[in-house]
Amino acid sequence: MEERDGYLMDGSGFHIPALFSKDFFTAGFTLVPNLLLKYSSKIDLGSLDLLVLLAFFYFQQLGKEPPTSREFAQLLNLPEKQIQATLEGMIARGLLRISGNGYDPSGLFEKIADLWAEEKVQALQEARRETATAAQIRTAERSQTPLLGNLFRIFEQEFGRPLTPMECTHILRWYKDEGYSEDLILEALKRAVLRGIFNLNYIDRILSHWARNNLKTTQEINQYEEKFFTQRQLRKGKFNLEGTKSEDKEEKYKDLYLT
Repeated sequence: MEERDGYLMDGSGFHIPALFSKDFFTAGFTLVPNLLLKYSSKIDLGSLDLLVLLAFFYFQQLGKEPPTSREFAQLLNLPEKQIQATLEGMIARGLLRISGNGYDPSGLFEKIADLWAEEKVQALQEARRETATAAQIRTAERSQTPLLGNLFRIFEQEFGRPLTPMECTHILRWYKDEGYSEDLILEALKRAVLRGIFNLNYIDRILSHWARNNLKTTQEINQYEEKFFTQRQLRKGKFNLEGTKSEDKEEKYKDLYLT
């Protein structure tokens, strides 16, 4: 073995780092299903179980079947008795089965499939409950006052989707607890839509800003905003005869309600 230009070369002139790099990637990779790791605790898989299963996938992807407990032990550098006990434990729990081709992991995948299906059903049921709750809130409030029904309908049109129960409660709080009028809430929605922000927190910030400045009508709001934009243009030295009308609608409320 000799060194040439900083690289090790054997007697045949082979470039050792290049050969290693080639073999490193062409030898392949052992793929482990992510769902196996996700549900491992729910099916009581310990660290040694996972290690043995990783070795199983390694042998499987090499096309070496069926691997023996001795081959598992040699690969993982663990006592063969420990490997055998781990395999027997997974067989006892129905995760592995002994077949003519060695170990069959179909029991493991069946349990993972059951957990996956259960999770999907729960998510679907939760989504249906939320939708039903939102519909119940909207129906109840519409029966109490046409104004709230109108607010819900306009918000859903602008958002392009049904309101969630939390959003319905938020709008209800503006109207009943905070005392904001329908016109004021819709004006705040208008500002948010012009900015492309479909977020109740941003609308809440606008309404709170108006409340702090004792602005209760759209006329007062427009006068307040025109004064703000005129002062801003003067500070920037860009005021002209048209005042703030030259600003794009999308940018008009940026500094006022995003600060």
